[in-house]
Amino acid sequence: MEEWVGKVWHKLITRSAGQEYPQARVHLEEMHQTLSILLRALGGDSELEVRQGCEVATGERRSLLQRVAGVGLKARAAYWDEKILNLPDSIAFFPLRALNRDTYLWLTALGSCTGNQASSSPASAVAATLQRYPALCDRYQRLLENWQTLYPETEPTPLWLVAPPVNNPLLTTSLAEPVLSETSPDSKPAAASPKRHRAERTDMPDGKSGLLSFRLESLFSWTEYIPVDRTSDDDPSDDADRTADDLDVITVARDRKASSHKIKLDFDLPASEYDDIPQGEGIPLPEWDYRKQRLIPSHCRLQVMLPRDVQEQSLPSHLQASARKLRRRFEVLQPRREWLNHQQEGTELDIDSYILHLGERKRGKADIPAVYRDCREKGRDLSCLLLADFSMSTDSWVSNEARVVDIVRDSLVLFAESLGTTRDRFALYGFSSLNRQQVRFYCLKSFAERYDGQVRGRIMATKPGYYTRMGAAIRYASQLLEKESSQQKLLLLLTDGKPNDLDVYEGRYGLEDTRMALQEARQRGLKPFCVTIDDKAENYLPHLFGHQGWVLVRKAEELPQKLPQLYALLTGC
Repeated sequence: MEEWVGKVWHKLITRSAGQEYPQARVHLEEMHQTLSILLRALGGDSELEVRQGCEVATGERRSLLQRVAGVGLKARAAYWDEKILNLPDSIAFFPLRALNRDTYLWLTALGSCTGNQASSSPASAVAATLQRYPALCDRYQRLLENWQTLYPETEPTPLWLVAPPVNNPLLTTSLAEPVLSETSPDSKPAAASPKRHRAERTDMPDGKSGLLSFRLESLFSWTEYIPVDRTSDDDPSDDADRTADDLDVITVARDRKASSHKIKLDFDLPASEYDDIPQGEGIPLPEWDYRKQRLIPSHCRLQVMLPRDVQEQSLPSHLQASARKLRRRFEVLQPRREWLNHQQEGTELDIDSYILHLGERKRGKADIPAVYRDCREKGRDLSCLLLADFSMSTDSWVSNEARVVDIVRDSLVLFAESLGTTRDRFALYGFSSLNRQQVRFYCLKSFAERYDGQVRGRIMATKPGYYTRMGAAIRYASQLLEKESSQQKLLLLLTDGKPNDLDVYEGRYGLEDTRMALQEARQRGLKPFCVTIDDKAENYLPHLFGHQGWVLVRKAEELPQKLPQLYALLTGC
């Protein structure tokens, strides 16, 4: 909601501060052919060209509304650059398209008369043009009167030629410029032309330069170098277009040290001999992009892993008392052997059913005899998969004695001790992530495995690290749980925070993907439920699990005892 309100406010304040009429906008692309002919006819030089120029800093005083909206620092203006007349990509200063078209014609005539005389004052340039082309007097006067009516407090800068942007010694023309197509005057552009910027190519900084001292009076522009590798950036929503619009000069450097970047990325993961043990090549999984409103297939790769250096362990001493209490409570849920009467097959004859059957035969009613009784085990038809968050946030301390990850491990052990008594089918898994190509899924106990010291060793060997890409982990856990033949299927998520990762998964993107994964789980017939220790969970978990689909354990130290109790409540014990 906050993001939506921010976008609406941005559009409203920008539209209010802008001094344009979009419904009457005229694009340079549709006027290019006419203006090119006019410029060469008036200037007499076949080498003169009309191109789309970049926005330039005007230095004019901005209104309060413009300062609040952050606009008005630069404006579309016309200027000469050698033999190229640079014109705005579009003009929408006036509410009538005819006036905006006349502005293009006037600027072209003004440019043909002044040429590269950047030192000429605007008044003298206008006077010289009107003296040379008297037929333009009425047109210019009409433009000036409308400008003064619409914008009485500002000078008619868009009707003048301005000085070109300050050239940098390192500026080159090797960067490709967009070429406008020759179109008829009545044709409309398919899309707005991209804005152009002054380009600069430089060498890669060596990172060893010291502090540069300079006088503030000599500061023409303030630029900041950020070493962003756009060839490997995985964030499509960083709004780079708007960032580029705010720059006067875009500097491009060629980085020839690609191998060092790869080595740097590899250092984010431990070496293979110290990392957990991967099981297979990885599993491709989709991810929901709420901005495009579609599921992106094979967008993530999930790697099933086993903890390294696992040793069989007995039940920790500090959990033995709690485990005994929980086992006694859950013993009542053990499958019981009960006698079933009126069976077609069985180990003993059911006398009552046999007498009833003889009576029915004497009355001439033939039926299938069901005259046996059998003793069978009656248990609950239930499967539960517990998915625990082992991201780096679980490495934080909740007391002087224990971290979050220690409490999570104890919770998993007591949970397994309790369900081992009920003989309910259950599985234990953990997860973390490092970008979408490295979703780590820890196999602690599968449905087919028996809970024993080896499973306890895996639980105790898990280590916290990385981030929380919930959507992919939930999707794969749902696939595993769906294969169970039980009528009841509970997907239990244990976490200490909201979804997040290095890329776009931070914020709404991660929440919406997780919400979609949970909806998919419900469509599979699963029952998702979340247990969290995050104090801010009420800000986002109702959106993901619903108001009845999650619970907050306010004291993290109580989680090991409360988790089995919550399971008992959820399964109707």
